[in-house]
Amino acid sequence: MAFMQWSPDMSVGLSELDEDHRFLIKIINDLSDAAAMEKKTQKREVLRQSLRGLQRYAEFHFAREEAVMRACGYDSLARHQAEHRRFTDKMAAISQRFDDAKVDSGGGALAQVDAELLVYLKDWLTHHIMVVDMGYKPLLRDNEKAAAAARDFKASETWWQR
Repeated sequence: MAFMQWSPDMSVGLSELDEDHRFLIKIINDLSDAAAMEKKTQKREVLRQSLRGLQRYAEFHFAREEAVMRACGYDSLARHQAEHRRFTDKMAAISQRFDDAKVDSGGGALAQVDAELLVYLKDWLTHHIMVVDMGYKPLLRDNEKAAAAARDFKASETWWQR
């Protein structure tokens, strides 16, 4: 069974954002699978790649989601952006600790990153989708500007945030 599963209750009503959320869940499940690996050197590389992928995809998704919120006039955009930034800052700190950790025979540093990261990601993403993102859901219904913002969003628009 997957560590985290998508549920129709998680839908915000816009297919592009729902697909982004599904993909974030897939990456979290990949991290969970990597954490269970026995071979430490292989585990470390898979975790490193998954962490980087999660960071980059989250940045892409957040930028797209924020473009959608701007398009529909969401009045809590600044608060939502602050939550996105806290997440990306936390992920950068975890990534840095992971990069600084040495592979040891007991797997102490890796095990700490694994446990902390998986619990944090599952709790954060579930809360973010089910509570925070649901705040803008009513504004998306039949909103062509929001749909166009999601559909036409380009990955190159992600990097202005950093």
